[in-house]
Amino acid sequence: MTGVQGIYPLLRISALSLEMNYLFWLYVFLSCVSISGGAFYFYSKRQEVAAGIIFFGLLFTSLYFGFRWFPASGETKTNEPWPPIVNYCPDFLTLNTVNGEQVCVDTIGVAQTGGISKWSDPTQTDEKYLFHLFVKTSGADRIKQLCDQAKAKKVTWEGVWDGAVCMGAEPPLPPPPKGV
Repeated sequence: MTGVQGIYPLLRISALSLEMNYLFWLYVFLSCVSISGGAFYFYSKRQEVAAGIIFFGLLFTSLYFGFRWFPASGETKTNEPWPPIVNYCPDFLTLNTVNGEQVCVDTIGVAQTGGISKWSDPTQTDEKYLFHLFVKTSGADRIKQLCDQAKAKKVTWEGVWDGAVCMGAEPPLPPPPKGV
């Protein structure tokens, strides 16, 4: 490889289509501006040591995130599902066993007023303290039951219920309780 063709991989330009990855170049530009600007700011105030720390710190940080966000293949990961893993329980709720059934409980009080009540004692077995996981159902029926309950208990669940819309992801079944 010689001439212009030899620098295509470095410039992130495809030899066939000559398309550039504009996000990559924006990142390079902003990194250069922040590194040189930060170092210049401290150097102009005669703080050479701080300028050196800022220069190398921002340089290594920019390189680290640059390699993570822009791999050598030039492809960024955009088709990965979100969230990568759906939790057993809604956000900030804790999996617990009450009366032999695995349920989620709010041990820190995250629900809005009128939602699930804060659970602090194993004797609290009222419905207002428990979020049922419907382990005996599956598929669309389970998702609908979980979304309806999340709406009624005023909790969110990443990938399942965002507080307004049922996202449609079915959470995994919790592991069996210990001793069963």
